[in-house]
Amino acid sequence: MKTLKLHLRWMNSLVVCVALALPLYAVDGVVLINQNVALAGNVTPGDTPGFPVTISVTGSYKLSGNLTVPDANTTAILINADDVTIDLNGFSIIGPTVCGELSCPTGSGNGIAAFFHSHLTVLNGVIRGMGSSGVFFESSVSSRVEKIHAYSNGSDGITLGIDIVTSCTADLNGGDGINVVGGQVSDNLVFKNRGNGISLFNHAVVTNNLFFFNGKSGIVDVGTIGGSLFSGNSASSNGAAGISAVCPSLITGNSALGNFGGNIFAGGSGCVRVNNSPAP
Repeated sequence: MKTLKLHLRWMNSLVVCVALALPLYAVDGVVLINQNVALAGNVTPGDTPGFPVTISVTGSYKLSGNLTVPDANTTAILINADDVTIDLNGFSIIGPTVCGELSCPTGSGNGIAAFFHSHLTVLNGVIRGMGSSGVFFESSVSSRVEKIHAYSNGSDGITLGIDIVTSCTADLNGGDGINVVGGQVSDNLVFKNRGNGISLFNHAVVTNNLFFFNGKSGIVDVGTIGGSLFSGNSASSNGAAGISAVCPSLITGNSALGNFGGNIFAGGSGCVRVNNSPAP
């Protein structure tokens, strides 16, 4: 009888250990990730214990608790697949970096990173204190970042390829608030970043954003081709230009006031400027 009880205890312990080592699933089949799951590993094939959590399988993933990385050089989540959705579910990804007005420590760790993958979605939560960027998608296409608050990260708040950034807040980051190659940037609040509010590289649609108190420009096109739309944005009290566009572009219905490097600039020929404040 005693031997049987010991055997049952051993079996129960084994079941618990195995359960803790496996990813959890929500009722809708979404994979749940929290600190314990991250430390255990095996979220997807090839995911080793600890950080980064490596996602190598297409699908939907959701945080069920905060993730805290140990240092500024550690990435929290690394995406190694296309067609991945990560819902922070109101939780946070947290690193140790604290950016102040005079300094912002840096490192190599990102909150969520992907390299040469597309159709990615990140939404609904906070990413703060990372050594590098909050979200970093290298050469991504057709991806989306929505309702993310990226602040106090050592480099840019959000860095994407030709993608969509909407309804996000980016503040107190050591680089730009938002950095995109192209795509759509709309309805974001971007302030007090040490770099530009947003840097873009040709053919972007930038609409209904608020940029203020950034260390450099509110909006700046760093490309040479132009072809962007700037509409309904407000850029004020930035350290350089309010809006700096490359022509040909359409600049309409924007407000750019009190910027230390001037308000609205359009380099080259072929730009259309209408209904802006200050005019034209």
